[in-house]
Amino acid sequence: MVINRGRRGVIAAVATVLWLAYMAIGLALIQHFVPNVNGNGPEGLAAFVGLVTGVIWAGIVMWAVSD
Repeated sequence: MVINRGRRGVIAAVATVLWLAYMAIGLALIQHFVPNVNGNGPEGLAAFVGLVTGVIWAGIVMWAVSD
């Protein structure tokens, strides 16, 4: 377990950047390579993965700011 609060902040910052990169770049790449056809496509799964990783990200941030 990481005790140093500065390290926790760095871990939370890296998690934030990775999550935002997935949401901004990853979702656009998914849409580009596997586009929707007649309303059917991978956007539901991609959004679900974004939601789950967002919840994990929120947990990491709460852990980083806890005492």
